[in-house]
Amino acid sequence: MQSIWQDVRFGFRMLMKHRLVSLVCVIALALGIGANAAVFSLAEAFLVHPVPFENGNKIVALIDGHTRESGAGFGPQDYIPIAPPTYFDWQKEARSFDRITAYAWDEVNLTGDREPQKLQAFHVPANFFETIGVNPLMGRVFLPEEEEAGKDQEVILGHALWEQRYASDPNILGKNVKVDGKSFTVVGVMAKGFDFPMPAEVWLPLSFDAKERLRRDDRSLWVLGRLAPGVSFTEGAAEMQAITQREAQAYPDTDKAFELRPMELRKFITGDLTRQYTLLLLGAVGFVLLIACANVANVQFARVTGRVGEFAVRTAMGGSRWRVVRQLLVESVLLSMAGAVLGLLLAQWDIDMILAHMPPDVAKFVAGWKTIRLDSGAFLFALVVSVVSGVLSGIAPSLLSSRTNVTDTLKEGGRGSTLGRGRHRLRAALVIGEVSLVLVLLVGAGLLVRSFQGLLSVNESYSPKTLLIMNMTLPETQYGKAPERLTFHDQVQQRLASIPGVQTVALATHVPYADGGGISTRDFSIQERPLTQRDESRDAIVETISPSYFGEMNVGLRDGRFLTDADGAESPRAVVVSASLVRRYFGGDNPLGRHLKIGKADSDEAWMTVVGVVSDLHYSWIVKEDVPTVYRPYRQNPPNYTTLVLRTNGDPLKFVSAARAQIAAIDPNLPMYNIKSMDKAITESIIGIAYVATMMAVLGVIALVLASVGVFGVMSYSVSERTHEIGIRMSQGAQTRDILSLVLRGGMLMTLLGLVIGLPIAFAMARTMSSLLFNVQTADPISFVVLPLVLLAVAAVACYLPARRAAQMDPLRALRHE
Repeated sequence: MQSIWQDVRFGFRMLMKHRLVSLVCVIALALGIGANAAVFSLAEAFLVHPVPFENGNKIVALIDGHTRESGAGFGPQDYIPIAPPTYFDWQKEARSFDRITAYAWDEVNLTGDREPQKLQAFHVPANFFETIGVNPLMGRVFLPEEEEAGKDQEVILGHALWEQRYASDPNILGKNVKVDGKSFTVVGVMAKGFDFPMPAEVWLPLSFDAKERLRRDDRSLWVLGRLAPGVSFTEGAAEMQAITQREAQAYPDTDKAFELRPMELRKFITGDLTRQYTLLLLGAVGFVLLIACANVANVQFARVTGRVGEFAVRTAMGGSRWRVVRQLLVESVLLSMAGAVLGLLLAQWDIDMILAHMPPDVAKFVAGWKTIRLDSGAFLFALVVSVVSGVLSGIAPSLLSSRTNVTDTLKEGGRGSTLGRGRHRLRAALVIGEVSLVLVLLVGAGLLVRSFQGLLSVNESYSPKTLLIMNMTLPETQYGKAPERLTFHDQVQQRLASIPGVQTVALATHVPYADGGGISTRDFSIQERPLTQRDESRDAIVETISPSYFGEMNVGLRDGRFLTDADGAESPRAVVVSASLVRRYFGGDNPLGRHLKIGKADSDEAWMTVVGVVSDLHYSWIVKEDVPTVYRPYRQNPPNYTTLVLRTNGDPLKFVSAARAQIAAIDPNLPMYNIKSMDKAITESIIGIAYVATMMAVLGVIALVLASVGVFGVMSYSVSERTHEIGIRMSQGAQTRDILSLVLRGGMLMTLLGLVIGLPIAFAMARTMSSLLFNVQTADPISFVVLPLVLLAVAAVACYLPARRAAQMDPLRALRHE
């Protein structure tokens, strides 16, 4: 231990002796370690702790997806909820789970003594909180008898709602609040930070009447199961698969087109895309760290070359080779520890920047967002990374420098000692590796940036910057009948259209990129093309719109006609379909005059006649292809939930107050929410892509700078080593261009070799990233041509500077150089 402490003190003195070189190494390592610590904190939050309770690893999400044979389903996240009868069957039959619970999402209007407020609500059964192992801060959870229809008038408040709306009232329990016009009794308040399922603000009892308990076509429940003690995920999943297969045979009309896809709760909550992007970032910061280590290793080569005399004396006095290696490794680890301290400061700054720029309306939907911080795990990770980095950057220089020929070195007095051919090759290999890694990073960043640009450009056709959108949900207690809803919608559109500066007003169920870019589809039937197999299914986005919606969104007419105001309640049922629906489900036949129905062919819904075919709107960034869409007129299907779309002649946000006032004049208790410009809605929907693209671009720039510094350092040292040789060449008539060519040729050869090695790796990476890219080819010319040329140009500048210095040498001084 005493000898190690001596090595530490001596190493510190040697590092301070070469302060500038040490500072360069510390900064390089700090960039690599800081980036790794920041992304590790993100990965820990998203992949390890995405749910706000402890036993999440024992909870399994039991969800359905479309079978491949059904021909339905869109995008990578084909998650389908469960029907109530199936949920009750699972509770009776499953033995691998000691608890099975469920939840159903809802949006409710909170009214009463203050201004109306829209809340994210979840209906949960009595065993929900017990299943996930959470207790309320105050009060109690729901009772089994409160699951009965008509007895479900209790509510549990989220902590934030209790604080903000009710000023943390300690006497809130037992008080009544108005939810969708009905009176509910507050029976509990949850602990601070608990918002599961995200982003829950209130919880209501999950209740069903006798008819709902038997409806296998009403898929509205997200089911969770807690594994019994001693049961693994694989065993539990296998049992549930067997149960669902039996149910598919028993109820083929409703179940055969679906298959169970059990998954760990944290994977379900995080989602495949978030997991893939997080892993991509982890790989990227790993590359940056390797580049930094290669840089430091090359600097270490240069530094220890001047100490060969010291090492020879140590060896001559009986010092072992291991002691020399240990001394150099200790110095390298000291550098990396200093880099870790600075890197953690950079990581905290990175995390603060990430958290500060995420809109609150988006952050509340991101699983694990609240747990992003530099915790003890991140500090331990940084410590391990710093030690590993120190060893990686110091092992090669220490091993090669310890192989000193004592006799030769002492004869030369430690002067003029040069690196052997093997050391030159190793340093060149490090530079080639750096260039290859930088190219892979730059290509990855370029593809993601291009993908983000593609997501923005696909919506420019309808000028989203001048569209104002706002949501509203009409409560059943006040607007339970279709005529009441129709009257309200007509009045709203008339009043909003009268606002000066508002050009047009439309309503739709959903607008593109709403709900974070996710899509909700429904089954539908075609009267003239009945399904031939029970496991077949047809699904599409179902929009209920006003006729003006097509004009506002610049939707083109392909065939037939648009919906009009004449498509009213007394008129024949009409429907317009998208071109993608015709391609997918009509096989090239003319759909005009054909009949569609939402739901199964034997459902109670009315048949609608196809009167037109329109071009597709891209509703989701998650799904690359156009999703079949059905457009129904709002006059024939007055909706409870709708999105108002206003085309304005300027900044849409300037019209918010006037729009609120006009709606409040009709119903003062109706809250408007998600009020924003369409442009902002699109940006918020793809902000995750923007974050990843920005981070990848920053990492690419850091890697490019590190690589250029590495090339410059290697070429500068090479020039200093070859000073005597350059002097001889110049004395024998070599011109400036000859010296420039000599030095540039060596540096550019290493760069070109790095590009040759990196391009195939980058292309393979691009193919694996294809599921994360939108509207951009994996062989994108900008990413695979322009960015390599940029790297080549930067490397050329890094090589040119030492080459110019070499060409300007005084031959006499160069000849005297040793």
